[in-house]
Amino acid sequence: MASPAEVYEALRQAHAKADADAAAALYAPDGVYYEPDNVAHHGRDDIRTYLASYFAVRGPVELTVKRQAQADAAVMTEWTSAFTQAGRRSSGVPGASVVEVGRHGITYHRDFQ
Repeated sequence: MASPAEVYEALRQAHAKADADAAAALYAPDGVYYEPDNVAHHGRDDIRTYLASYFAVRGPVELTVKRQAQADAAVMTEWTSAFTQAGRRSSGVPGASVVEVGRHGITYHRDFQ
C-alpha cells in the first residue's frame, strides 16, 4: 500500500497533466474533496466531474511542494500553484492540502488557499 505522501505525489502528477480520471481514481469510492471555499464533492464520480471542469478552465496545474508532514494515514502539504487561465499565467499562488488515505484511496481531502 502506498504511503499518504506517495498518494499525494500521484495526485500532484495528475494535476500537472490535467488528468481528471487519474486524479479521481486515487479517491476511495466514498471519498470527499473540499474546495478552498468549502464546497464538498462526494465520491469518485462527483470529484471527477468537478476536476474535469476545473482543468477545462485552468489546464494543467503545477503544484510545487514547499513543506510536507506525514503521520499515519494522513499527509499535510504546503504548496504553491502555477496555471494559465484566460490567457493569463498565475504562479506562486500559495495553498495547503490535508489528505487522509484509507485502504481504498483518499477518504478526505481539503484544500486551503
